[in-house]
Amino acid sequence: MPEPETIDYGYVSSGNDANNTRLIKNYALFLFPKGDSTFQAPTGVKWTPPAGKKPIGYSTEDGAVLHPEPGDSTDYKAHNGDIVLSDTDPGYWTLQLAGMEGRKDVVGAYFDVDVAADGGITVAGAGLKKEWILVLVALDQQDRPFLLYGTNAKVSDRGDVSLKSSEIMSFDMTFKMLKGTDGSQFHAWGLITETS
Repeated sequence: MPEPETIDYGYVSSGNDANNTRLIKNYALFLFPKGDSTFQAPTGVKWTPPAGKKPIGYSTEDGAVLHPEPGDSTDYKAHNGDIVLSDTDPGYWTLQLAGMEGRKDVVGAYFDVDVAADGGITVAGAGLKKEWILVLVALDQQDRPFLLYGTNAKVSDRGDVSLKSSEIMSFDMTFKMLKGTDGSQFHAWGLITETS
């Protein structure tokens, strides 16, 4: 009788590598009004903002969240009830965060207004029309960069602004990614950590 074949199952644990895990330790989000002439589109993680451009500053401890919103699905049925085609809209992505600093871009995006030179704003309604370009640059626990470039975004949802002594005022916003001129909603570099 032949001896049973011995199989080496070392691949079960040897395929894991803690160096491929990531913890985002810090990030900076830059907002540019759509059409800003100072903006230079990123082509990779080696991007720097224009001179004098500042990020939105501190966000709440929840950080930023990249979130998918799947599109609606429609099933088409034949005369006998069989589903012959199932179609799904592409959906969209959002970036959710709460800016804690009263910076010009944060206030302008939250209230959907242009901020005056003296820092004043005039709010005529609660609608959301302004479009933004966003660039988020993050560093993980090993200082590896990750860059997210939203080619065209719009604030789609906002939280309340708390005006009380027990909470830091923050501007909670969700940016909905819209299709850019190339048809994409965003580009990202630096997500892959494994080496070949």
